[in-house]
Amino acid sequence: MEILNVTKSVKHRAFTKRMLFAFLGMVLSFWLAGPASGKPLIVEKGIIKSDTVWEKEVVVRGDVEIARGSTLIVMPGTVVRFVRIEANGLADIPDKENHFPRAELIVRGRILAQGTRDRMILFTSAEDSPHPADWGAINLLDTRGNILEFCEVSYANTGLHCHGGQVIVANCYFHDNGVAMGQKNVKEFETKCVTSILYNRITGNGGGVLFGKGTSPAISHNEISNNEFYGIFGKKGSVANVRYNNVVRNAKGIMLYAMEGFRLRENNISDNEKYNISLLEGQTWDVDARHNWWGTTDKEKIKNLIWDKDQDEALGRLDFSDFADSPVEGAGALQ
Repeated sequence: MEILNVTKSVKHRAFTKRMLFAFLGMVLSFWLAGPASGKPLIVEKGIIKSDTVWEKEVVVRGDVEIARGSTLIVMPGTVVRFVRIEANGLADIPDKENHFPRAELIVRGRILAQGTRDRMILFTSAEDSPHPADWGAINLLDTRGNILEFCEVSYANTGLHCHGGQVIVANCYFHDNGVAMGQKNVKEFETKCVTSILYNRITGNGGGVLFGKGTSPAISHNEISNNEFYGIFGKKGSVANVRYNNVVRNAKGIMLYAMEGFRLRENNISDNEKYNISLLEGQTWDVDARHNWWGTTDKEKIKNLIWDKDQDEALGRLDFSDFADSPVEGAGALQ
């Protein structure tokens, strides 16, 4: 009996040792496969065909595609920098109208970029003196289940663009982009654009949020300010629900073109340079814009910053009746 127990003990120790070596081997393999300590991961132009994790520092040097069926996970605190490449990378792409010049992160699979309030994920230019459009976009193509949360996106042509994609964008900061966010449906794609844009700061871009071609965004609790051309631009039959936003100090607050079913309630829309709301040629439908705060309770002052049927008989009329008599509480992004 004693000999049997000793034999079992020896076998147990041998098994434990083998498991320990196997575990250490896995850790060593992972460490060797990753970037050297203190050096960024360099990602060249190509296709990622399996589930992949990006962390720490990543430098992208060309169009990188996340293949259908694959997921890219970006860890909190990661910095992803895009090298400014020549704007000639679309020559071999058949659907070039769905792409942007310069380096893109093309998502046909899925991206989960979920930072935290204290460790935001950064997508930006790799240039020493960055400019808007140094890189293309995070470009969603016919894809579902995407999340950008606590991300900072800067110096892109379009920070995030959905060409038939479904995504939640929450608690992010978009600045110094040509356009912060854009979206449109693509006839050939099965997936239609459904985006939730919540609690973001969208400030200091050329344009804020652009959506068209039948997309259905929910735009709520955002700070949309100081954008050079517009805060929100909706066009061509999109249906949007825009509530509890601060749309302030843009060149034009909101522009609408050929929109039916646009709902605009409980927002603070004021102090935009040219117009708080401008209906463009082709906007023949009336617009329901009741229950918003316009920076004043003086009806004439409110009307002076609205361009609609009163200025151009061919346009629809904007209904701003029942307006708030003070700023809407709870509007804008969380501090």
